[in-house]
Amino acid sequence: MSTVTAFAPASVGNVGVGFDVLGHAIEGVGDTVTLRRRAGNGITFAAISGVITELPHDVEANAASRPLLRMARDFDLAGGLEIELHKGIPLGSGMGGSAASAVAAVVAADALWELGLDRQRLLGYALEGETAASGEAHPDNAAASMFGGLVLSEPGPPWHCTRLPVPAGLACVLCHPELEVHTRDARQILAETVPRAAWVRQSAWLAGFVAGCSRGDLVQIGRCLRDEIIWPQRACLVPGAAAALDAAREAGALGGSLSGSGPAVFAWTRWPQAEAVAAAITGSFARAGIPCEHWISTPDAPGARVLQRG
Repeated sequence: MSTVTAFAPASVGNVGVGFDVLGHAIEGVGDTVTLRRRAGNGITFAAISGVITELPHDVEANAASRPLLRMARDFDLAGGLEIELHKGIPLGSGMGGSAASAVAAVVAADALWELGLDRQRLLGYALEGETAASGEAHPDNAAASMFGGLVLSEPGPPWHCTRLPVPAGLACVLCHPELEVHTRDARQILAETVPRAAWVRQSAWLAGFVAGCSRGDLVQIGRCLRDEIIWPQRACLVPGAAAALDAAREAGALGGSLSGSGPAVFAWTRWPQAEAVAAAITGSFARAGIPCEHWISTPDAPGARVLQRG
């Protein structure tokens, strides 16, 4: 093979209740990476296109290219490689843009170099890209983009992830207001310590949420889909988010929160209420003077995949 193209979907990080440990994939939006062998040595960018093009061409600093440097070093791979990165995910959107770029790149590289690595190991390489983008290797977005569906990540490395069951009839409404929040900044405002009572309560909500997904209990999911620790600290970063989520619940949503560090917000709902919930969220942001685009997807959306080999 001389060329491989791979796609990785956007994702909802944290899923409200599980900071840095839960994430799920979203259908309809993502990043695409094409890798092409070239004469000579080294990795270079041929093009960066899509909704954002002002990204670093320095291969150490870009989320798509940095993982490839480590893969090439670990497997003693010689020869030249050029990257075409097409961004479908806006910068600073809270939709796992850096994770999707990194995941698409390592999936394409595994196919092009015929390494045959399993997805757990590929995730470790993809997290090199997350480190380049945000300074920390948090796996929630990358794991969801890699594996698809709703994913629980254990502490690593090495990284171990479990794809959790998603009850039938559930939809996720993901809305992206025309605002920007950088992950590095959003992490810096978080308190270094958590009161014991808050930690115990949040642990119980997370356990209840996972149990509700396993049992297919939508009432339990709605009761436990809450965040008492991160949301109160970050709500100020996204004007209009609190009102939009209140509107979503009034329209029938089970619950919701910021997607990752925002500004995107998400709400889980039953499929029949999905359009009404989307209208409620986008309408709430519109009344605040903030345009908003949205997607409706199953939380059990497919993960990264190779689109073309040549």
